[in-house]
Amino acid sequence: MDLDRIIYFFHRSIVYHPFISMGIAAALGILIYIKPKEILRLVLIVLGICAAGYVFHFIWEAFKSGYLNKDIVIHKSIR
Repeated sequence: MDLDRIIYFFHRSIVYHPFISMGIAAALGILIYIKPKEILRLVLIVLGICAAGYVFHFIWEAFKSGYLNKDIVIHKSIR
């Protein structure tokens, strides 16, 4: 999961679905205008959860690749 792929996904979604993107942007604009403090808190919580998930994904990939290559390293050290 690269950050470039995530950005490309959102860019592609905006380009190929402009009316849905404009609807989402309008809804967010209205919500920010009506309740800015609650929306800012919600955005910060969502960004925190996304950042934590992104970090945990990289940690999981490191553990997974180490676990899958454990047998190869053990067999190399025995020879």
